[in-house]
Amino acid sequence: MGLDPQAVNDIVTAVEAQLPGIMNNLADLIGRAAPRIKAGEKQRFMRGLKRKMQRLVPVFAELEAMRGAPESAEKTNTVKAHLRALLIEMAAPPRIRKSPDAHRLDWFIAMAAKAANLPRGGWTRHPPYITACEHLWKLLISLYSRPASGAMQRVLDAWFADNDHRRYIHSVRLLTVAAGKFRPQPPQRISDRAAVDLQNEYLRSASIFEQQLRLLTCLAKTEPGGSKPWNYWQQQGLNNLMAMAFAHDDLRPLVSVLDRQVRNALTHGPPIIERAARRCEFWDHDKCVTWSWEEYFRRTRKLTLTVLGCANFESFRQLIEVQCLARFLAQEVEISGTSF
Repeated sequence: MGLDPQAVNDIVTAVEAQLPGIMNNLADLIGRAAPRIKAGEKQRFMRGLKRKMQRLVPVFAELEAMRGAPESAEKTNTVKAHLRALLIEMAAPPRIRKSPDAHRLDWFIAMAAKAANLPRGGWTRHPPYITACEHLWKLLISLYSRPASGAMQRVLDAWFADNDHRRYIHSVRLLTVAAGKFRPQPPQRISDRAAVDLQNEYLRSASIFEQQLRLLTCLAKTEPGGSKPWNYWQQQGLNNLMAMAFAHDDLRPLVSVLDRQVRNALTHGPPIIERAARRCEFWDHDKCVTWSWEEYFRRTRKLTLTVLGCANFESFRQLIEVQCLARFLAQEVEISGTSF
């Protein structure tokens, strides 16, 4: 099938025009200023992109031409071969592309696994963080073990398109930075500054946790053909979300780290602290929760570490999807007693 050079040029020109905006958006997500791209680097990038597009466009064209062909094992295997070739060309390092085993896609899974590695930091070794990661992974495995449907992807698409998602990314990034300065132990001296720090940390973590809980509960409740739209979940308050999540086996351990009455009390002001007794009283209207000063610290830190553990949602999800995709593309369909 012939390749229209003008089509490639149009794509490259469009990418070049959007490159500054792409760089700025990516830089915003990691909290940095977009680096200045030197003219020589930009030219090399655009030349490389054009060469890659010249190799990729014919494959896309062949895939498009096969859409109307009757379903058969031969068609399925051909489509899989084309998709493997696209992945290798788009994502594999040069040494992998030259390997005869590149089509096995082991390198693709390894790349996703590396991206899913837990961040560095002493706080990642604390039990609440590790436990949250384990429960999150178990939940995602359960979700992806269900029969395939577009319901879960529609939820994720709505979540990514929502402005709340961008605010969530920024909030997690700031919390991750703050985690590097956490006290390892509760302060022996009860000071106003320590009380303010704990109140701010609890409220910040509770706010992020509510966003995480909204998404995870929505996904857990997603069923083919009978799921609530995302705007329904946006209207659910923390009380409803916690009640629904508590009824789910994989979410119940996560929900237990947040005390809703304490969160409500801190929203209206600091706790009443009895320094001599080292006791804190959290009043939510006429209801009171009493914690020791040490318990206040431990529970706040446990909530924060759970939030940071659940922040691995995207990297864990991508690793599972990469594994599913690689397994699907590696499977050959039997044709007349033989396999390709």
